[in-house]
Amino acid sequence: MTLFNCKPAHRIVSGFHPDPSICRTPEGRYLMVNSSFEFFPGLPVFESEDGEHWTKIGDALARSSQFVYERIGNSQGMYAPTIRVHDGVYYLIVTNVNAGNLMLTSSDPHAGWSDPVWIDGWPGIDPSLFVDDDGTAYICGNEGAQTQKDGEAEPAGIYMSRIDLSTGRVLDARRRICAGITGSNPEGPHIYKRAGMYYLMWAEGGTESGHMENMARARDPEGPYEMYPGNPLITNRSTHLTLQAIGHCDCADFEDDRSLMVFHGTRNNNEYPAQGWIGREPYAVRFTWKGGWPDLSDQSYETQLEGKGDALERAVAWITPGIDVAGRHRVHHHADSTSVVIAAGRATFDPAYGAPLIGTRQTDMMCDFSAVLLDPSRILAGEAGIVVYANAGHYMTLSVQAPRDGMSLIECRVHNAGLDSIVASARLSDRYPVRIGVRGDDTGYSFRASSEPGSGINLGHAPGKVLSFTNAGGFTGTLLGFYAHGEGLTVFDDVEYTLAEGVTGAATSHEEGRHDEGDV
Repeated sequence: MTLFNCKPAHRIVSGFHPDPSICRTPEGRYLMVNSSFEFFPGLPVFESEDGEHWTKIGDALARSSQFVYERIGNSQGMYAPTIRVHDGVYYLIVTNVNAGNLMLTSSDPHAGWSDPVWIDGWPGIDPSLFVDDDGTAYICGNEGAQTQKDGEAEPAGIYMSRIDLSTGRVLDARRRICAGITGSNPEGPHIYKRAGMYYLMWAEGGTESGHMENMARARDPEGPYEMYPGNPLITNRSTHLTLQAIGHCDCADFEDDRSLMVFHGTRNNNEYPAQGWIGREPYAVRFTWKGGWPDLSDQSYETQLEGKGDALERAVAWITPGIDVAGRHRVHHHADSTSVVIAAGRATFDPAYGAPLIGTRQTDMMCDFSAVLLDPSRILAGEAGIVVYANAGHYMTLSVQAPRDGMSLIECRVHNAGLDSIVASARLSDRYPVRIGVRGDDTGYSFRASSEPGSGINLGHAPGKVLSFTNAGGFTGTLLGFYAHGEGLTVFDDVEYTLAEGVTGAATSHEEGRHDEGDV
């Protein structure tokens, strides 16, 4: 690995949008879809005219009938979608790890997607589709948890079968077409065709510091496949670069001289070891061809730690861990402000018991998130406030607790795998609205509160590494949100999300009004 190979990469969208998949439409535009795991609405869909500037056009997973589960936990839900178009129909194939593999279809991605078509008999995750010139359709993915007839588990690798696109029926037995290079988590496969050759591209090494992308080719889609001598195509392993964990690629324009490739990666600070907590984000680059292979080998890519404002950093899309079936969370967009109303519920952040919060993805380390809690006295029992959330075991809260004797206790806590720490606390009169806020930087988060004039209080600083991949684990990133535990109706008004350059994020979203089915 040498940094002489390093090139800049353009981030498509900021905040955790992992596992990007792209296709080119018959009209010449590009579409991208991303994993969403336990969050709803899910499977966000983006569109671009040039492969560089993108806009969100909706969420493929927008109705509760599309997201099937009995109980859901962190980093469960929707894994690694693939989007393709064939004969005027768009296919989105994806794993719901709580229910199985499925396809959604659409004749117009702007207008929404179908309910699931379930793919019975296809285990594993990261399913992908390839349709050959003669119309034969193939599904490929990685090994499943099922065992073979002799009782042995399926070996790690990439598997393939033919599939009926109209019914989702798998037409023949699974065949392992590639074992990978290292045998460490070969996943996220895609098959393409160029000049009569079939190309298989897949991620390997795990989606952390050892992540990389490999390629092989064959004269038949079922193989045998010849490994690219320059593997891995891309990786940032063992470098000091800000951008890390790159891989999980997909391509468009595969038959052109310059092909568009997307991949995900994490932005990390300069601590030792480096830490990142925003999540895996999609990047776009173009590559050329040489000798029948992409002109890539051990290629590394870099990005700036903070965004420039050209990768949807200011976008605010309200999501919940799991579906808010109880209708507890409502978002109201006014002419010049946004408010969030929450009916208090169970004192837990575990999504297995219902959507515990509502929030938006953190899009840059340098940011500010705040709101006015209009009437603290309406918190009848428990607490309400801001949460900086990685998962149910790793989060930070700035809470306003139910008033006693005309005073509200405001408290900053850090929750780290069962170790709960009080960073700071203060008391303010419950007669005034309270503005609470959190400011992020490349070391962590600072908390504050204020009510009547002159009452501004700093409530300490917490290290961001508590929420980092290396500590919190998981496959998502950080959510900045609101919650309410106990009893009462809490109103957070004048919601602001501001980036480092001082530009307030648009407190709007694809979803309007009440945050439940029927309004998304």
